[in-house]
Amino acid sequence: MLTPSAARRPRTILLTFAGRRDRMTLLTTYVERAIELGLIDEWHIWDFTRTPADRAWLRQRFPVAQATPSNSFDYFSYPRPLALGEKRTGLRFSVAARSDVHLGLRRVDGEGPSYEIIIGGWSNQASALRVFDDAGSLIDVAARDPLRQPLVVSATPDIMPEFGFAGVEVDFSVDEVKVFVQGREALLAPLRIPPGRYELLYRTGYGTNGEWLFSDTEEAPARLFVRGPTTDYPPGAMFYTSAYQYYGANLDRYRDDIFLKCDDDIVFFDLARLAEFVDFRRRNTGYFLLSANVVNNGVCAYFQQASGAIPAGFDNFEMPKGGMCGSLWASGAKAQRLHELFLKNPAAFREAARAPICWLERLSINFISWLGADLVHIPDIMADDEHDLCYGVRKRAKKVNAIYPRFLASHLSFWKQDADMDVDRILAGYRALADRELHAAPSLRPDFPKADEGALISLSA
Repeated sequence: MLTPSAARRPRTILLTFAGRRDRMTLLTTYVERAIELGLIDEWHIWDFTRTPADRAWLRQRFPVAQATPSNSFDYFSYPRPLALGEKRTGLRFSVAARSDVHLGLRRVDGEGPSYEIIIGGWSNQASALRVFDDAGSLIDVAARDPLRQPLVVSATPDIMPEFGFAGVEVDFSVDEVKVFVQGREALLAPLRIPPGRYELLYRTGYGTNGEWLFSDTEEAPARLFVRGPTTDYPPGAMFYTSAYQYYGANLDRYRDDIFLKCDDDIVFFDLARLAEFVDFRRRNTGYFLLSANVVNNGVCAYFQQASGAIPAGFDNFEMPKGGMCGSLWASGAKAQRLHELFLKNPAAFREAARAPICWLERLSINFISWLGADLVHIPDIMADDEHDLCYGVRKRAKKVNAIYPRFLASHLSFWKQDADMDVDRILAGYRALADRELHAAPSLRPDFPKADEGALISLSA
């Protein structure tokens, strides 16, 4: 039975709270190349979309749902059909859910009934099987009638464990369906499911989040995490609460890993120096957050101008008060000029890079990194994750934050900038840059600038 690997090498995991398709497409090209090169092991994409079109794109582009929402009838589809033959067929998977595990079988070749298997339903007290067949027409399991009476119901108190993964086996034979959870029989239905190809659907519900491991998806590097409804988090929490709660609850699985987190509108990052950034992050545990040197980030822009990457006479990039907001954050026109300067000569920004910069104030968290071991310091409810990560969490960890100037990334826009920025023009420029950057194959292990590590610059207020 599939379970999360107990002994794994430390991984580099990128998180993205997604996803606006028009902005995220460029990020996808860079991340896929980084995965291909072995620079990123897993990409966890959290579905925080705001429009049906973006949500549909995200679920089509990243079809693996690793965590299903807790209060929804929304089913997710296994990547390939389940073929049931004349003889015995078995389905094996693992799921972490305290109750209400639902499987759907929807006929995809010809007419015939659809089926739903419920494991640990009714507050983890019973398991059941429903059949959907209205005059032989295909019934959409995902839009099922909640009043449909089950064909078979079995009492299965506490069949799903409170914590951890449970192995599930479903055996389809010529005249019955059997379901086992951790070797315990959950359901025996005297039913012959006709041979054929079925779409395999899965979800959890009624207050239960679920995480699924199938053989085809366990090692998938890009994984879609699906949040519950906007009303599913407690007072004081934000939409991203479910993501922080998930990693905090799974500290043992991620303790040895490196986390990168980037906005969905990161339109460039330096593939040639990504391994260097991760290596520096791994070896320097005294930092809590380590930020990339981000184009279109108020604090980074101040240091970019101080280093000469931005000429002294090219606008004025002041230090935002307390690291927050500032004239760049408020002006799309100013941000556009900065993007165009970078696109004209990215080498100037690379060559002006300096030693790491200690920073103890607020910083826009457009592209940051932390250690899996530091998840223990991150609360699962934060009203403002940027503020809390830069101040309270950092202080609980008794660490400092820093900017790593040698690793560049470009952030398209803040909401305040969108009204007076020619987004299409800027995206066209970054697409041209991606064509050049992605055709160059960066070394997996470039020469890291070890000599600079002791030359920490402390310029925070």
